[in-house]
Amino acid sequence: MSDGADFYDTRPDRDEDEENSDEEGEPTYGHGRHDSDDDDDDEEEDDDDDEEEARKIAEGFIVDDEDEEDNDSDESQKVARRRKRKKIEDYDEELDEEDWDLVEENTGLKLSREPKLKRLKRGRQEEPVAQEQAAEKFFSDEEQYEEVQEEQTEEDRYTTQYRHRPLYDDMDDFIAEEDDEEGIEDDEHHMFRNEAPRRNRTSTKVMMDILPEGLSEDVLADMYDIFGDGTDYDWALFNEEAPEYVEEQHEPKLADVFEPSELKDRMLTEEDEEVRLRDIPERMQMRYAGTRKAFDIPPSEDDLQAEGAWVARELAIIKGIDNPTDNFYNAIRHVVSFITKEYLEVPYISDHRRDYFTETDVDGVTTEILSHDDLWKIYDLDFKYQSFVNRKNGLRDFLSKCVIHDEYVTSLMERAERIEELNDIADYVNLKFADNVNALQKQTKGPKRPANKSMYEISLRNKIGEFLPRFGITAWQYGANYLENSRRYYPEDALVSPEEEAQAFVSSSFSDSSRVLRAARSVLSQEISNDPQVRKAMRRDWEYRAVVSVKPTDKGYNTIDDLHPMHPYKYLHEKPLSTFKNGEYLQVLKGETDGLLTVHITVSNYDGWFNQIAEYYMSDGYSDSAQQWNKQRQDVLQMALTDHLIPIMEKHIREKLRVEAQETVCESMYQTLMSKVNVGPFRGPDSDRYKNGIPRVVAVSSGNGDRNEPIVAVFVNHRGKLADRIELPSLRDERYWKEMVEFISSKRPNVVGVAGFTAQTRHIFKHMQQLLNEVNNSDSTSPTIDLLAVDDEASRLYKNSRRATEEFYDLSEVTRYCISMARRLQCPVLEYTGLERDLLALRCHSLQQLIPEDMRMLYLERALINVVNDMGVDINAAASSKYLATALKYVCGLGPRKAQSILKKIDAKGELESRSALVTRGMTPAITFMNCASYLRIRNVDDADILDDTRIHPQEYDLARKMAGDALEIDEDEMDDYETKVMIVRRVVKEYPNKLNDLILDDYAVVLKTQYNAPKRQILEHIKLELQGPYRDRRHRYARPSMDETFTMLTGETRDTLREGFIIPVKVQSLRGKVANCLLDSGLDGYIYIDSVSDDRVMNVGDVLEQGSTINAKVLSIDKEKFAVTMSSKASDTKPNGDISIRRIPNDHYYDLQEEAREIERRRSLRKKRTKAQRVINHPLFHQFNYMEAEEYLTSRQRGDLVIRPSSRGADHIAITWKVDEGVYQHIDVVEIRKDTSVFAPVQYKIGEHVFDDLDQLIVTYVEAIAAKAEELIAHPKYRSGGPSALKSHLSSLTMANPRLSAYGFCLSDRPGYFELGFKLNAKSPAAQWAIKLLPDGYRLRDTSYPVVGDLINGFKRIQANEAQQRRPRHGYGQRPPRH
Repeated sequence: MSDGADFYDTRPDRDEDEENSDEEGEPTYGHGRHDSDDDDDDEEEDDDDDEEEARKIAEGFIVDDEDEEDNDSDESQKVARRRKRKKIEDYDEELDEEDWDLVEENTGLKLSREPKLKRLKRGRQEEPVAQEQAAEKFFSDEEQYEEVQEEQTEEDRYTTQYRHRPLYDDMDDFIAEEDDEEGIEDDEHHMFRNEAPRRNRTSTKVMMDILPEGLSEDVLADMYDIFGDGTDYDWALFNEEAPEYVEEQHEPKLADVFEPSELKDRMLTEEDEEVRLRDIPERMQMRYAGTRKAFDIPPSEDDLQAEGAWVARELAIIKGIDNPTDNFYNAIRHVVSFITKEYLEVPYISDHRRDYFTETDVDGVTTEILSHDDLWKIYDLDFKYQSFVNRKNGLRDFLSKCVIHDEYVTSLMERAERIEELNDIADYVNLKFADNVNALQKQTKGPKRPANKSMYEISLRNKIGEFLPRFGITAWQYGANYLENSRRYYPEDALVSPEEEAQAFVSSSFSDSSRVLRAARSVLSQEISNDPQVRKAMRRDWEYRAVVSVKPTDKGYNTIDDLHPMHPYKYLHEKPLSTFKNGEYLQVLKGETDGLLTVHITVSNYDGWFNQIAEYYMSDGYSDSAQQWNKQRQDVLQMALTDHLIPIMEKHIREKLRVEAQETVCESMYQTLMSKVNVGPFRGPDSDRYKNGIPRVVAVSSGNGDRNEPIVAVFVNHRGKLADRIELPSLRDERYWKEMVEFISSKRPNVVGVAGFTAQTRHIFKHMQQLLNEVNNSDSTSPTIDLLAVDDEASRLYKNSRRATEEFYDLSEVTRYCISMARRLQCPVLEYTGLERDLLALRCHSLQQLIPEDMRMLYLERALINVVNDMGVDINAAASSKYLATALKYVCGLGPRKAQSILKKIDAKGELESRSALVTRGMTPAITFMNCASYLRIRNVDDADILDDTRIHPQEYDLARKMAGDALEIDEDEMDDYETKVMIVRRVVKEYPNKLNDLILDDYAVVLKTQYNAPKRQILEHIKLELQGPYRDRRHRYARPSMDETFTMLTGETRDTLREGFIIPVKVQSLRGKVANCLLDSGLDGYIYIDSVSDDRVMNVGDVLEQGSTINAKVLSIDKEKFAVTMSSKASDTKPNGDISIRRIPNDHYYDLQEEAREIERRRSLRKKRTKAQRVINHPLFHQFNYMEAEEYLTSRQRGDLVIRPSSRGADHIAITWKVDEGVYQHIDVVEIRKDTSVFAPVQYKIGEHVFDDLDQLIVTYVEAIAAKAEELIAHPKYRSGGPSALKSHLSSLTMANPRLSAYGFCLSDRPGYFELGFKLNAKSPAAQWAIKLLPDGYRLRDTSYPVVGDLINGFKRIQANEAQQRRPRHGYGQRPPRH
């Protein structure tokens, strides 16, 4: 038996109390065939009465109002019923002989008769077995079929064999009803049908050969009734007059009734229907949507060889293989053939074609040439190759239309291997064959080339074309030298200088030799830069030698600080391409797009590289003329690089880095999701006692964790069904505590999962720890109930989704959240398969938002495809459960459209009794069946073949039965009928799986390879493993979350957000003598002990901290088990930016610290120059000071004195510095407002919201008014000099002398323009300070303005009185709330 989890067992358990009680919610596992109904006998009779009508609706029949004639023959009745039948299914086309041949070809179900296979040798046998015995025919039937005398109509047969269920989903609401219009049958047509043979005997025999054993000829006859026999319309071949055309009234289409967007969302467009009907895997079709991929034209052998070689080269580069072996190339060629010719998807290839990409050494050890991930890479490379081929064919057609027959172009086309090379050829053709291209464009309506002649064309039409050979070698010869790194072509030394040679080519267009040389250099530089060989060689150099340098823009210099994510790349100096890891370039690209960074790409050691590539163009001569010609050639290359090639190469490198970074991030996202979904169900110490391997789960949550929110617990049984739930106001009350204990004790779950929206969930987790200890200790005979924190990322997305609302419409959000959590512990992958586009909301990589959504979705779905196909899907259970049905679209060969079609057909026709019914009942065509068959499980169906619940493909069933018979030493003569073979396989699987180990598969594989010319060793091993454990769970075992993972799940805090040494804001919740309780932003509890509260010695934390205030505190330690954080509020520990070194992301290895220092110094010097810029203002108080000079000037002045000075904020700003007190100065920013740009325009001055007409008005009504208010406050008796510390000491002295006395006073604030109002309510209360802002017309305290100091004091006293009244405890509520 399989030791894997059974997610689809739908058999009811009658020994569980909860199964006999009323259960809330919809069933989520299994299907209705096994669910007991509570309907009474009367209701069942009513159902029977309506069965005929329901049957006709399900089968697509429309009742005709006219009565049929009684004397119609049986044959005519059948024809009439077929004619009236409404085609509600997708595959409504008739299968002719060619269609059946295609089925045989693709499924491999029909093979020619061969001698029987020899018995497998057993390990203990010594006598040899004759090699002449051949393998018997697969899928053949030894029985002789007799002609069926009576035929049963399709609708009657399905009615008796299957029961019908309601339609799967609401798609039928969108399907318009069709009128039952019965056409008039032509007399000759009717005569032809009556005279035609009833069945083609040969065709019947062929069909019986390809179908699995156990199907009678009756079934085949019914298939002909459904699909026809290919002769239905032969009457149309008679050359008779066509009947008079009668115009029919067309019924409205869906597009005429519904919005296109709605049809697209529900996959009901014509394009969706084409995808359903085409016998190609849906994902392959969608991948090639919009391309010219022709699925009906198979690739030739040459095409496969060419693509295989191309893919092998690209994959070798990706994997870093320098010298790939022949086995590597052959394996890739086979995989490419499976994908492009047989249209097989990766899961099928990985399971059923392993022999083609594995190798076995002499010791029998098998190694993989290609991994599962390599198959996906080949799948992607196939798409890139098809794009390349399409581009190549398009360019070839273009050349043909332009009548371009050039040997050089032809050779380039044959050697082209990348799309970039094809683009190079196109550019070359447009340059060299402009006349041909122009002639073609004149004949077409496409975009036209510019009418003006380019300098290149003008030059060639003059004598410049004759002058070009004087430079030695042509552009293509230089390209050949460069590409081959040789000097096969070299220029001959000229005897005269370039100027003298050019003089002979002077014309009216180019009047002197210098103009001739300049024109020649321009032409040659264009020819060299457009030569495909030069570009190919230069791309090779740049891909190997290119480096990236980064500098910030002015905006980036100010925006990117030490904690900015782009800071590690703020200054990069020549970073090689190979050192960009984990998608780093996307961060750089984002900075460039946002205008924060400038990126420059070049090659390392540019001068040395230029000299190297110039050698392929130079002469070896040492004469003066030779050197002069070499100088001209260097100028040509330099012009080609600067004007053409470098921009092209830089663009190519940018695109290469971007694509590689995106693929790297997507690959990381894929691996992250794989680690989450490729996990089996929770397994405790008693997991061997779980029914079907699935735990019973209770999930508990309180949502946000607020005190007024109830605690919800749901119980989900081993079939994934919501069995019971409970809501309690709290667990602090003993009554509710006992209710939860009783709930847990009665359900006896295997595990309890806890999660929530906030960090308050930790309190629920602690309560459940205590509660489960109590439950486990009370019953020592039962297995221990485990407690886990659950990763709830999928549950958060599910709880508010449309799917959750439809499934549990009457349950609360938190209840749906808990159900999803419980399912996560039973089958993680199923919680992700239903997310669809919500998968994009999962956080799988820090840079994922920089990737296009469709690209991310492709890789995330790939992870689900892997796991779903490893797990398999019970097709009948999926038809009755929307929860399970979400996985069907990820099955190999299917997709959302094909999965929807299959489910609707099952709902209409009844459940499947075997995998072969997918074909015989017209649910999947050949290629789709080939892909999906082994991943669709047929379970809990009476008399079903056990092989239909294994990963063995139907095409290998005969081989599996042969192995089972040999394992039990049963002769082939005893396995002469289908039922016996099925019984033998079941017996081996259930009773004697270990006997399969005695079979010698190596020898059997040799026979099969000789017989079928195809390797079968891995297939034999695959069959053996499946027979020993059908659908054994391949997923990783569930691992208990670590302490760090549990802490993150319950609090949301990670190492990036909370770490020892971080300085974070906390709110002081309460003061308790030696410790202050604080609350972090995440909801965690923080504690500041008295020895960490201040650098000074204090007796009570209240002497320093104030309850309700928010302070900065440093994290000293984190107790993740108790969810507690120890902190410090010392001034020495909480200095500004004190944790920068810990928070800052480390600089890149190529970070240029010297360039950063030079830039800082440059900007500092620039600021000094701007400060020294002379600004003349006609006012006696104006001085050319900066702020330091202004403060120094006012040091010896009186309080209230001021100066006007230039501002560093710009030309439209000035600054006013005035002396508040000794050592205290305020700098006021003033904005100049001009109505126009004229220097002589009137100026207004603005401070905040105050606007003044001139400086004198500003000084008198604003600055001097504020100074007067400051003097008034300083003159008050309650004012104390020395700042806040002096005032605090004074207040402490007053309250110590009289403990019941309340004291207050004023002092200057550390912020210029502000005063502090300090007070102590009594000796024990902490000192508090409120800020007072100076205004021209008074003072502002707590958002209230007061004109004079007396009103300010009275306002302060009123506020204190109100707050004291609010703090006074009311009667009956004076006790401190209990701790929790």
